[in-house]
Amino acid sequence: MIVVGQDVARPRRLVAVALTETESARAGGVLAELSGGAGETDLLVVRTDPAGPLRLVEPADAEDYPGDDPASDPGDAPVAMPVDRDRVPVRLHRLGLRWTVREADEPDLVAALSELVGFDPDDGTYCVAPASTAPAADPEIEVVRRAVRRVARVYGLPVLPYRAPLGPRPGAGPGHGTLTDPGAARAIG
Repeated sequence: MIVVGQDVARPRRLVAVALTETESARAGGVLAELSGGAGETDLLVVRTDPAGPLRLVEPADAEDYPGDDPASDPGDAPVAMPVDRDRVPVRLHRLGLRWTVREADEPDLVAALSELVGFDPDDGTYCVAPASTAPAADPEIEVVRRAVRRVARVYGLPVLPYRAPLGPRPGAGPGHGTLTDPGAARAIG
């Protein structure tokens, strides 16, 4: 069980997912709160903001730009972002989808999350995912949540849901966003 603000079974490592950088900024308070209690945090941002309406090219059909060597692209390296609360570094990873996330993107999300979780995660590893949105679920968030649940089930990891406040909050610091149930991390099996 995780209770933010107490020293009860704190995670040693978090693998968090946000749909966009805007969402991760809006959820900054709760993610910072969770990260502050963990030894390390990896944050996967799924798509660019704003998304295009359609997925125009299948990944297998995409071509690199002429002369582009992906291995030497400094933009592909994880970026460390300090979290203000306890100055815990957050390694930022971008999947970089440029379209609205659809069910067909779920395997890519599962693969990216599996890479971040690693081959044999320790017992202190938790997944952090967006909570379900209102009665009319956001289809993009649901795809992200399903991917996180699949990875958590395979690796036997608990999932901590978070809810970002509605609307952008420029300069939002700790205290914004909420854990949907701060007393319960669910082990998905």
